[in-house]
Amino acid sequence: MRLSQALISAKVLTSGISLRLREKRDAEDLWNMFGQPLCRRGAVLEPFASAAELQAWLDSLNGHFDTVATVGDRAIGMGGLYLGAGNQSHVGTLVLFIHDDFHRRRIGTLMMSVLLSTADILLGLRRVQLLTFCDNSHAISLYRKFGFEIDGRHECFARRGDTLLPVYSMARLRLDTPTGGDVDSQRSGI
Repeated sequence: MRLSQALISAKVLTSGISLRLREKRDAEDLWNMFGQPLCRRGAVLEPFASAAELQAWLDSLNGHFDTVATVGDRAIGMGGLYLGAGNQSHVGTLVLFIHDDFHRRRIGTLMMSVLLSTADILLGLRRVQLLTFCDNSHAISLYRKFGFEIDGRHECFARRGDTLLPVYSMARLRLDTPTGGDVDSQRSGI
């Protein structure tokens, strides 16, 4: 499912939500968001000790496209597309988090549309992949809506409290895209 830019803009304007590229000033809001119970429950990574630690981790990543959903000046969602290099330059890894207070408002759908349009149109990625806990049925449903399929189950992958839980690796393949062109040159603007 691909939403048109006009439809995305209309939905964003009517809901009071804005989408933009992530900025350093968002670190505090994102750190607070990642500490919310539903976000913590869905996160495979260990929690960050501070907003500064989160920002340092984000700064350490190469080849990424991060967006935030905002209400006013407050970041309430983050979607990232992290690009592979070398013989995996055709691959992007996707992450998506929405603040607990803003679940079920179609923000994830809007952010997925932007991230996947970027993957398809700007970057020409052939594979977009992600990890999600096997018990995260709402996220799995969202990802399936965008063409993601489960391509593996990894037992005891991450700890939630004292329990080791499995995750699904999910991917969306675009085998119909042309193979010509240099993916790395398309990324120069990212």
